[in-house]
Amino acid sequence: MWSLFYQGGGEFLYCFRPYSAKLHYRHHSLDLSTGRKIPGGVLAFIQGLDQVPLSATFHKPKVMHLAFELGHLFHGQAELVPGHLPLAIEIDYLKARRVRLEDLWSRVPRPPKLRFLQVPTWDEYHQAFQKVYEHLLRGDCYQVNLTAQFYLMWKENHTPSDFIRHLWSDEARIGAYAHATWLSTMGKLLLSNSPECLVQRRTGPRGIELYSMPIKGTRKFTARDDFEEVWDALRSSKKEAGELNMITDLVRNDLSRVHRPRARVHAATRPLRVPGLMHQYSLVGCEVPQEVSWRRVLECLFPGGSISGAPKRKVLEIIHQVEAESRGHYCGSTWLAYGSTLAGSINIRTAELDMGLKEMRYGAGGGVTLKSRASEEFSEMMHKSESFLSPFLAQNFKP
Repeated sequence: MWSLFYQGGGEFLYCFRPYSAKLHYRHHSLDLSTGRKIPGGVLAFIQGLDQVPLSATFHKPKVMHLAFELGHLFHGQAELVPGHLPLAIEIDYLKARRVRLEDLWSRVPRPPKLRFLQVPTWDEYHQAFQKVYEHLLRGDCYQVNLTAQFYLMWKENHTPSDFIRHLWSDEARIGAYAHATWLSTMGKLLLSNSPECLVQRRTGPRGIELYSMPIKGTRKFTARDDFEEVWDALRSSKKEAGELNMITDLVRNDLSRVHRPRARVHAATRPLRVPGLMHQYSLVGCEVPQEVSWRRVLECLFPGGSISGAPKRKVLEIIHQVEAESRGHYCGSTWLAYGSTLAGSINIRTAELDMGLKEMRYGAGGGVTLKSRASEEFSEMMHKSESFLSPFLAQNFKP
């Protein structure tokens, strides 16, 4: 069992030698080292975070993977959380060191070649889109992030390192919050190339500062395209600007709930290039007292506004009704606490791999507003799937 977190410059933080690893369900937990059921459940895990102040320094690395559906518990919707669904993975490691991937695995990786088992069909997506649009027309909400799941498989025998090194063979393709965790006792790999920050702590001269960088708005972007032309088209779109403004305001409100001093928008819109796409994002921040707990931050910000919608509580109900499957690790959040670092990603561009079944589960989607068109949103979802999956597919092979 180990975890990797991108540090920039082609280096990763390699966390290894776990001394505690737990999988939390609603009513119980599992020890991932022994497979034994242990009392407590996810509420005991959340209560434990109440004892961790934001000023804490972490001498040993702690990694948390939070499922999207955990957010229901923070919004008074416990009845929407099934008992069989894993809600959080909590791993405490003894050791960590900065490495390059070739330092961990010297042999040349075998590039995995995947094929689709199941993809969202137009009819399925359009039906879900229409249900969301009816809620928008009634005024139940202003924006809903509608997603769907892709399933892929492979035949050859591969190791987790084959997927990791192949995905990140080109440093330019590595997301700012890229990470991976190998759960050896479960035979599962959590692999994320996320570019998005849910929240990050920074210790400043006046105390603790929290930052969030919500992403909204997408355009297809290739090496042949002119940067300024695509960026001008993206930021001048009233629909895309409306989406980003709504979610920026939601995140500003979420951060303000952490503590009284109101959060500020430090940057209203900035460009972000990722493989095959251009996004826009904003930067929102606030100052909080050192004694504010980790739990309080999660209660206020999780799940992220960009992958839920506005208003958040109502949108979580709509997503539960409309989407065919639970999101799980996708659209949840992965946290690293080590030394002065305390940061959580939003798990977009994220897959779960079952190495025993030789299957990959991948999610994609986008924000739906009254200005959205189903065909354009469906196309955007497919482009986002290509951004992550293209290294693993035969050339020009699309769902």
